[in-house]
Amino acid sequence: MTPIQRRREGFTGQHLVVLPQAVIARMQSHPLLRGCFPSATGYFPKAPGHLVDRENGVPEMILITCLSGRGWVRLAYGEVIHVDADSALLIPPGTPHAYGADDALPWSIMWAHCRGDDLPQFQELLGVSSASPLLHLPARAFELMEFAAIYKHLENGHTLANLFSSAAKLRFVFAEMNRLHLPPHPRARSAEEALQHSIAWMQRNLHRRPTLEELAREAGLSISYYSAVFTRRTGFAPIHYFLRLKIQRACQLLDTTSMRVKEVANELGCEDAFYFSRLFKSIMGHSPRVYRNIPKG
Repeated sequence: MTPIQRRREGFTGQHLVVLPQAVIARMQSHPLLRGCFPSATGYFPKAPGHLVDRENGVPEMILITCLSGRGWVRLAYGEVIHVDADSALLIPPGTPHAYGADDALPWSIMWAHCRGDDLPQFQELLGVSSASPLLHLPARAFELMEFAAIYKHLENGHTLANLFSSAAKLRFVFAEMNRLHLPPHPRARSAEEALQHSIAWMQRNLHRRPTLEELAREAGLSISYYSAVFTRRTGFAPIHYFLRLKIQRACQLLDTTSMRVKEVANELGCEDAFYFSRLFKSIMGHSPRVYRNIPKG
């Protein structure tokens, strides 16, 4: 079926770049590009009447970021899902779909059709699927991650340098969406905010040796819930995460000051220099003294 797309005259202020097949083939064959790159990308501001319907899907992953307004999507003939501002919609390759702007409050979107060998890994990383295609981001996240650079680089021509920059920005956008995305439910969002507060507290208190109970209390969550949320989101138990932040700060002090190892340990609340050295080596793979003498940069 030929895709249905209303408003063929376009939208005021829009940007639209569709790469020629020869350029796409060049990107698919390049070892630094073939993992992840845009084949088409653009910006539709305040897009009333925007409607696309593809019963067979497309070979690419479609990424749509809703900057303002509202829209909707229907995947694989399922139920209609509403798309609000500060949400990202990812449609897996080959998925039948239809999407469009809300009639009363049409969306403004930046979008990209994405190709590459790494896309299944990005899809898994972001936890999206046909059944759950949305990610919720903080306000202005897409603006701050400079999503527009994906199409702006390509508008300057299809030089290898511009192709590299556009593909690199697309990878960066995926990485930032993974780092910043919020759980969809208000209670879960509150837990996410508590988690970010907890990490900020850790960074301000690297000289301390808090217990798990103290960290949970500071986050305003029960110990079991705090520990489960923290570990699931970061990949580390809270205390282990805190110790890694402590050693990261120790590395900075060893690299940028003439402080002795014992002084660095004291700065970070470790009165036992031998314990500090063992902890440092368990995380960094070298003792503090060996680490300090390794050439950097």
